[in-house]
Amino acid sequence: MKRVVVLGGAGLIGSHLCMRLADAGNDVVCIDTADISTAPLLAPYHRRRAIRYICHDVEKSFAISAEQIYNLASPTFITRIGAHPLKILRTNIMGSINALETARRNGATVLFASSGDIYGGTGQQPFIEKDIFAGRITPYAESKRAAEALHYAYAKEHGCRCRIARIFSTYGSGGRIDDQRVVIRMVVEALLGRDILICGSGEQLRTFCWAGDMADALVRLMNIPSTEPTATVNLGSAAEVSINRLAEKIVSLTGSRSRIVHIAARTDDPRRMTPDLTRARNMLGWTASTTLTEGLRATIEYVEGVLHSLTRESAPSWIESL
Repeated sequence: MKRVVVLGGAGLIGSHLCMRLADAGNDVVCIDTADISTAPLLAPYHRRRAIRYICHDVEKSFAISAEQIYNLASPTFITRIGAHPLKILRTNIMGSINALETARRNGATVLFASSGDIYGGTGQQPFIEKDIFAGRITPYAESKRAAEALHYAYAKEHGCRCRIARIFSTYGSGGRIDDQRVVIRMVVEALLGRDILICGSGEQLRTFCWAGDMADALVRLMNIPSTEPTATVNLGSAAEVSINRLAEKIVSLTGSRSRIVHIAARTDDPRRMTPDLTRARNMLGWTASTTLTEGLRATIEYVEGVLHSLTRESAPSWIESL
């Protein structure tokens, strides 16, 4: 049994990761600013004390003993990305320093959740780990790049064992239903019978990985042999789908009467965002195994349950504000 700390453990991927680690018998500590006692997936684990919870913002230093630290703490909730750039920068940069200092004191291995956004959305694709392309400049992408550099610096100067996961689009149960990332947004719109809005033509290509598969990949990356002092790996799905096709599948699976409506294209919306997953297959023996249809069905079931709970417990006007 290992003492494992998950920073940002109450988030979408963090929830699946905490559950997987707890089910494997590890001593799991979830550190987040969100309360897991009300989180749909983690609340049962918290009640039976299978996962311990500490409310803390990783921008501030912390001290905790651990053998492994997963740093998933980052504001990925889309409406926050545009509105609070300084929060994003502080969380990814100061949060990484605090996680690395904790890892250095404990002799722990630290895994940092970076993002496919660092590639910028331009250049030759699929993206491979050695390439960083100029493109979209955002506080989110730039802070992830800076955090990666911090991990390599700590590995070189202090001998820290670091793992860097460049995560591409991930979806699933457990996240906030007012998150504006494309899958959860479309599912909510379909279930509420609202128009499903698509920016531009909808021919943009994306890959979508089920959160449970991503959690499995992170555990595999964390546990690669110590002979790999620092490793950077793309993680995501290999199956490309257009945004139009995604919307059509969600409408079909929900039986919704929602219309698919095209609005003005975003100037920063890449035509394609696809990872090269060769290293993930060779180093980790991992590929995403959950099909998009399977994952969407599970996500729809989850969102239906949350909406039903909100209907019972909250005023209807609250749901209308989603």
